[in-house]
Amino acid sequence: MNPARIVDLSQTVDAGTPVFPGDGPVCVTILQQASGNLSRIDLSLHTGTHMDAPFHFFNTGDTIDRVILDRCVGPGRLLDLRGIGAAGEIRREHIQHYGEAILRAHAVVLYTGWSSHWNAPRYFSDHPCLAGDAAQYLVDCGVKLVAVDMPSVDREPYPAHQVLLGAGVPIVENLTNLAAIGAGPFQLMVLPLKLAGRDASPVRAVAIV
Repeated sequence: MNPARIVDLSQTVDAGTPVFPGDGPVCVTILQQASGNLSRIDLSLHTGTHMDAPFHFFNTGDTIDRVILDRCVGPGRLLDLRGIGAAGEIRREHIQHYGEAILRAHAVVLYTGWSSHWNAPRYFSDHPCLAGDAAQYLVDCGVKLVAVDMPSVDREPYPAHQVLLGAGVPIVENLTNLAAIGAGPFQLMVLPLKLAGRDASPVRAVAIV
């Protein structure tokens, strides 16, 4: 048996990290260097590779510290949707032919290839979106977590956010390096910080192949 291979699916966070319009830049402050390095960071919780909790859209939904960790680790299924294109809509018919594979998956990862536009102005404006009916199909299949290589799973009025978070399904956004997973089985691990009462958290997302 070949040893497991760990694939990093996370965007790097630094002062130059692209942020969702209106969220404000990442600010890194050096507090000490003389007797040891000490620093602080100020950023939106939706910066870089991050997880949305149900509380992001629903005041009665679980906050990020209450997301069940069992949802954050499990068998993943990569859905190759690179043919959708800029500003395209991922509809139910695009994913339902995966059928049994989705039913067996704990987490579904939507691979659109959009992470290649990271640092480009159009990254936040022209990304594909998951339609509400496709999101509902994933919920009906019993998927516990949905992850994407885009800045958001959808746009206003946010039908996919409403469906997924309304069903208690966390959303992971801004994945990268999905091509390195390959076509075989993998385990997805995306653990959020235990931030009390908050709507999201940065994560270190990895695939164990």
